[in-house]
Amino acid sequence: MTAQTNNGQSMKTRTFILILIATFLASCGSTPTPPPKPSASTTEKYTVRPRPTPVPNNEFNPATVDINVVEQWLNDAKDMEPEESAELLLRSAEVLLREGELARADDVVGELIPPELSSEQALRLAIIRARVQRGHAEFAQALAQLSDPLIESAVLEAPVRRQMQYSQLRASLYEIEGDYLAAARERIFIDPMLSPGQQPTNREAIWASLMQIPTDMLVKHINSASNKDYIGWLELASIAKDNQNNIEAQVQQRDAWLRNWPRHPAHDSLPGGLDKLNDLIVERADQVALILPVTGRLAAYGKAIRDGFFAAYYETLNQGGSVPQINQYDSNAIDINTLYQKVLNSGNKLVIGPLQKENLSALVASHPSAMNVPTLALNRIDGNKFPNGLYQFGLNPEDEAEQIAEIAMSKGYTRALILTPEGSWGQKVAAAFAQRWQTLNGKIVASQTFDASKNNYSEKIKSILQIDKSQQRLQRLQQIIGLRPNYEPYRRSDIDFIFLLARPNEGRAIKPLLAYHYAGDIPVYATSHIYRGSNSPSKDQDINGIRFIDIPWIFDDKSQIRKDINAGIPSSAAYQRMYALGVDSFRLHLRLNQLRNGASGQVFGETGTLTLNDLGQIERELALAEIQEGRAVVNPTRSANQNPSNDF
Repeated sequence: MTAQTNNGQSMKTRTFILILIATFLASCGSTPTPPPKPSASTTEKYTVRPRPTPVPNNEFNPATVDINVVEQWLNDAKDMEPEESAELLLRSAEVLLREGELARADDVVGELIPPELSSEQALRLAIIRARVQRGHAEFAQALAQLSDPLIESAVLEAPVRRQMQYSQLRASLYEIEGDYLAAARERIFIDPMLSPGQQPTNREAIWASLMQIPTDMLVKHINSASNKDYIGWLELASIAKDNQNNIEAQVQQRDAWLRNWPRHPAHDSLPGGLDKLNDLIVERADQVALILPVTGRLAAYGKAIRDGFFAAYYETLNQGGSVPQINQYDSNAIDINTLYQKVLNSGNKLVIGPLQKENLSALVASHPSAMNVPTLALNRIDGNKFPNGLYQFGLNPEDEAEQIAEIAMSKGYTRALILTPEGSWGQKVAAAFAQRWQTLNGKIVASQTFDASKNNYSEKIKSILQIDKSQQRLQRLQQIIGLRPNYEPYRRSDIDFIFLLARPNEGRAIKPLLAYHYAGDIPVYATSHIYRGSNSPSKDQDINGIRFIDIPWIFDDKSQIRKDINAGIPSSAAYQRMYALGVDSFRLHLRLNQLRNGASGQVFGETGTLTLNDLGQIERELALAEIQEGRAVVNPTRSANQNPSNDF
């Protein structure tokens, strides 16, 4: 099929698109990308961690105990032999944990020493202490508690319920620390032990962890693992994340997996919408309208989105996939409602665009109940109700603010300081962060704005950290005693982390000033605006330590489609995020129905992991990175090399 403009003329494309067309024509006789061959390791002998012993009838279960017996147990423990005393102390702590009394539970077992306990008691003690540490946001310490060789050995001899408790606790800690592969591995290990009623929830958690792992890491571990279930999960996850713009190739891979893994736990209930891929092929539109501003003040953005869109279009052709006819329209040419009607009259079955918020608002106003055809807008407007068939997709900073709130809460932080620029943009993003943070029961201890044009960063930071109050106390003391004491000002101590909205130059000024004003130890989380999109070590040394989220496209130097765009378009660096938006708009138009599957309906895009909320807005989960030595390091908390003793 050919891509046409709205007047029927052949579409003019840029140099890189012509190159892609030539490549396609040279390979038009090729077949779609074949599914991966089953890993050789699936047929090899494999080892597994030993399965646990049956649950003894007399195993203690704290869920069945009245809290009132704890005091009696603690009194009785004072007069008992060490082993019996330890048992009552452990039971008391387990009941106290059930009631949420972390500090008292920790105190009750404070004097117990693992080597002096039985292996079963040592395991229970480690679980108690790890749960207390998790409650205090001491996640690394909790993992270390559970990873002691003595404890790992004790797990292998433990009853089923204790093994499940141990693995579920460790999985939750791995997830918090960003080691999603280890989290998935723990849950895969316990899956056969669970009841049929428990397994669906556990498998959803396995899948959620695997979906956080880059495809190259999934493939790497397929080739190094030995447990069949584990390998099968990794292969299925890599299929789900591959071929996002070529459904036919993905169907082939899925069907090959089903043939190769007939007894796998996921075989009869495929996750992530993989069971509905054939429906997407049947339902996809054969004629699509692309409405973008290619003239006027937003023309550069519109053209960048267009270039990303057609890069994905021709990549699909090169892979042997099917593509629709694309008709292009300039949103600046005529009134948007008149243009939309023209699009419908031309037989388009799906619309991508518009980009401008004012055009989107006008379309919504003229279609209060439903759009005539599915419409994927490339922006988002405020509101709590939108017409059916409208999907809103954009690079909204409010999404980033909300995700940072969720990340910070998962780290155990509860008290936030907000730093944003003056003006409506800063206010809107700060409000989005604050609303999500407070919904999560977080506290905003203070909020401050700055004006980059006035270069008033130091004054604002000094004020919000209450350094000026500390200095005022020094002056009063000096007046009272008549001498200048040896005194160093100090900042307020009620801040767990700072939420920062700042552009690169602003961030480079703010981060050193935080250190200067005694706040260099406070974690700083920022939106993608802190990073230009490419490494600049000499400049970004000043923002070392800042954690931020950004789209996967920015960090993926190996992406062939990104290489094609950068090679074919001069001065492409300024529009990287727009190219990614264009690529994902092509992929999304194929998979809008997949997104309707709720939490399991995800599209793995260049702008993030994409899901659909109840308002028809596409939400993005971005990649977490940290500036280290002036360079962006993706997912800094994830362990790059897994502990071999945990692999199976």
